[in-house]
Amino acid sequence: MRQLINMKNLETAVEEYGEIVISKNNKNNVIVMSMEEYTKENIEKDVIKKLKKLEQEIENREGIESDIAFKELRQKYGY
Repeated sequence: MRQLINMKNLETAVEEYGEIVISKNNKNNVIVMSMEEYTKENIEKDVIKKLKKLEQEIENREGIESDIAFKELRQKYGY
């Protein structure tokens, strides 16, 4: 097996960013990013996924009225 990663560049990335993640993007390119950047990216993807699901629920007239939702939240969290 041939070494595909220049270890010096990888060491430099670890020294600069601390923890790093090696992954592939949707174009099948290998990417290196800081753990902070990776976490932020995944949080954003998760939020977008949840928002799309909620939009679909709204279009399908699923869910509950906002006044009922807020009443349940007040009861649950006491505010």
